[in-house]
Amino acid sequence: MKALKRCLIDYDMALLRAIAERRGVELTSNRQREAAAQLASALLDPASVAEAVDWLTPAEREALDALLTSGGRMQAPLFARRFGEIRAFGPGRLEREEPWRQPISPAEGLWYRGLIARAFDLLEDQPTEFVFVPTDLLPLLPAPPAGPPPFTVEPTPPPPIVRDDDRAAAQDLCTFLAYLRNQKVVPLRDRSLGKQDIARLGPRLLVAEDWAGAKHERDVPRLALLHHLARRLGLIRLTKRRLQPNPPPAKRWLRSSPGQQLASLQEAWRDDERWNELWRLPTLRCEDTGWRNDPRLARERVLGHLARCPVGEWLSLEAFIAAIKHADPDFQRPDGDYRSWYIRDAASGEYLMGFEHWDQVEGALIAHLISGPLRWLGVVALGYGDEGETQPHCFRITPQGAAFLGLTPPPPDPEPESVVIASDLRVHVPPATPLYDHFQLARISEWEASVPEFVYRLTPAALARALGENVSVKQVLAFLERISGGRVPSNVSVSLRGWAEKFGAVRLRRAVVLQVRKEITLQELRTLPQTAPYLIEIISPRAALVKE
Repeated sequence: MKALKRCLIDYDMALLRAIAERRGVELTSNRQREAAAQLASALLDPASVAEAVDWLTPAEREALDALLTSGGRMQAPLFARRFGEIRAFGPGRLEREEPWRQPISPAEGLWYRGLIARAFDLLEDQPTEFVFVPTDLLPLLPAPPAGPPPFTVEPTPPPPIVRDDDRAAAQDLCTFLAYLRNQKVVPLRDRSLGKQDIARLGPRLLVAEDWAGAKHERDVPRLALLHHLARRLGLIRLTKRRLQPNPPPAKRWLRSSPGQQLASLQEAWRDDERWNELWRLPTLRCEDTGWRNDPRLARERVLGHLARCPVGEWLSLEAFIAAIKHADPDFQRPDGDYRSWYIRDAASGEYLMGFEHWDQVEGALIAHLISGPLRWLGVVALGYGDEGETQPHCFRITPQGAAFLGLTPPPPDPEPESVVIASDLRVHVPPATPLYDHFQLARISEWEASVPEFVYRLTPAALARALGENVSVKQVLAFLERISGGRVPSNVSVSLRGWAEKFGAVRLRRAVVLQVRKEITLQELRTLPQTAPYLIEIISPRAALVKE
């Protein structure tokens, strides 16, 4: 039995007559099975199909094209949400009200023209209703427009205030690595930074957050993301409960080009399955009741739409969100299910279930992706009406963002700049200083400022820290000569050498002392293979330092 006939065989005579009238078919039988067979044959006539398509309204044609683009079928709730409902009528009411003469929606218009049908099928082992085009009717319909559905975001005038993080993410990750190198950082049980480290590290970063008020890493989402990406890239490790840079990968990353450094962060974020923006939105409270979303899918779809926007043009954020709602509302819910995700509004506690809450959930997520990760990683710049605004009203794809989206080749890397060493022992670090040099400088000096430029100060304590790690003052001076282009003031060299001479003159250490009554006993302990490895240093004929 052909597909269309199999659908019509389940219709009552009232519905068969309604479809026949709408398509201009005269039924000659009142027997349901015979009428269904006759109508199926007439509806599959190519001339009749072409005429029916010609009579479709623009909205009905859009609905049919969307269905054809989806392979000829779509989940019924999704189709109804986009193209309206198909009302349920009993035979008597159908004949009285004659809804086929004035359908209330594009979906109903297609239904009474006999171009679509409905049936249940299994989706992930769950019975799900679908709207579909019968398979024997599909070849007779015109092909849908090639390419993706229209996606247009009109440009907007340039904003008065622009915030562009540029390459700040890579520079701040370098600062983070240097901080971990110089400080003893013990993370919390969930591996996040404690509030003391947040308060100390935060002011050193180029992009401000509420450092003073942060009690946990989740209160400073940009720093939390940088920390997460550093873990994902293997740049840091936990050693004896201390968080430290992981030398080989960290060194490779610091030595890579500026473009590669930023691209590695962008790609690590794009492909990460554990960083879930939806669950981190401050306006939402997601309840862990068994449902799961795929953050990579949401990013992929939003990035795909972003890649269809003009590069360098200022675009309305509101219009971008509206365009996604129109073209791809289910970008993070491929099953179109808006009932099983348990999400509350953080302020009111109200459950946000149903498509009517799309703007509060999906719309808020898109706004967060643009104003959060995509800004932090240098993909977009944001525009504001004035300095007091906290939410952007427009955005622009940056050159680095266009390269990340595959729209243009990567922009050229900035020319490296030399640091400036002043006679007051301060070192001024221009933005284009290679990050590997920046990291090494942070090891031998003390941080003073990050804005408008990084400033470090050479101090006896910082030099002692480096000397304690088996770095010689000769190596320090050679490094400063190289990164400054040979412009190290003479008083700086004299100060460093003077501090180095005093290093180690006095040392206080904790130790365990072994004492013996006779000198020969200590001599025997030094020669016995069972005890010799435990003796660290002989401090007198009858005393030695031993391993604790």
